[in-house]
Amino acid sequence: MNDSSSYNILRQYITPDETLLWQGRPEKRGNLVTKRDLFLIPFGFLWTCFTVFWEVSALRSGAGLFFALWGVPFIGAGVYMLAGRFIHTAYLRDKTFYAVTNKKIIIKAGNKLKILDGKSLPPMDIEIHKNGNGSIVFTEEIFYNRRRSYTYVSLENLSDYVQAQNAISSMDR
Repeated sequence: MNDSSSYNILRQYITPDETLLWQGRPEKRGNLVTKRDLFLIPFGFLWTCFTVFWEVSALRSGAGLFFALWGVPFIGAGVYMLAGRFIHTAYLRDKTFYAVTNKKIIIKAGNKLKILDGKSLPPMDIEIHKNGNGSIVFTEEIFYNRRRSYTYVSLENLSDYVQAQNAISSMDR
């Protein structure tokens, strides 16, 4: 699927009273590592080491096929935390498209589609990367059962992040 057909897919979500202000996609290279990885990489390493230890112990003890197979999904989860999610992120970048209209932001990543209403956007942060690209991040703090959590949506690794930020700033709110 080429760029123009992907943007045409996004156009069906734009109503006649909307104006397309900006469209783009993430750069394919650079900045696969995020701030979350400061936690996820060490945790993934420890998880994988423990599950490999479990699997080796189960195989050496002759505990049976069930216990030997029980650890395989856990090893898979550890390998995904260490390396698979970086491969998945790189794969999704090729299938990610963004559109900003005067009323909403549309993000298509693979088969998933997110539509953010411009009137209810959380505060916008811009992260400028070492390679000169930038990411626009919307972070929202949510309280649920006396617990605080954060959700975020981002337009990642944009070479023209300034134009995207200007389009978002000029949305009808």
